Amino acid sequence: MLKLVERASPLAHVVRQGRFGADRGAVGVSLSVRHPASIVIIIARKDKAEAASKAIAARFGAGLPAAGKSSAGGGASFHWCGADQWYAIADGFGEGELYRALRETLAGLASVSDQSHGRVIMRVAGPKARAVLAKGTPVDVHESVFATGSSAVTQMAHVGVHLVRTGDDAFELSVFRGFSANFWDWLTTMAEEFGYQVG
Repeated sequence: MLKLVERASPLAHVVRQGRFGADRGAVGVSLSVRHPASIVIIIARKDKAEAASKAIAARFGAGLPAAGKSSAGGGASFHWCGADQWYAIADGFGEGELYRALRETLAGLASVSDQSHGRVIMRVAGPKARAVLAKGTPVDVHESVFATGSSAVTQMAHVGVHLVRTGDDAFELSVFRGFSANFWDWLTTMAEEFGYQVG
């Protein structure tokens, strides 16, 4: 059994737990960092996307999702992030374990690259989550358009963001590690008017 991931969060010196911003009424937004998480990008080779999806389904119980969608199985979630490209994300895997499993499963069908140390996933939830996100992205995050399981590549605060809706009022935002501290600062500033809880 491989040792579980024990990497330091690049936001460890930035994130402070507690309630911040407007202190009247209920908290409008909850913010957190999903850490540690195994993150692997999958890029299907030419004309191999369907075969790659079948291989993933055989190994994980769910195939690769269509454009703008997500799927999950075998302890991992798969999120569309471009033409014939997906992120595989999981918790509780040993260091490099998800990458090795995908490399073996997709041999000859897709290229895989471990992004676990290169990206940071932030969670935004609560009744005002959409209002916060709407301040920075042109993606229509209304529930009638961006349903649970929807996935998009966008920009917020001049930073490239991978956006996924994970629940009724819950979203995950993945950014490059080098931008994560500045992006967290922007995110908390946008949440101040609603009152936010960091946990």
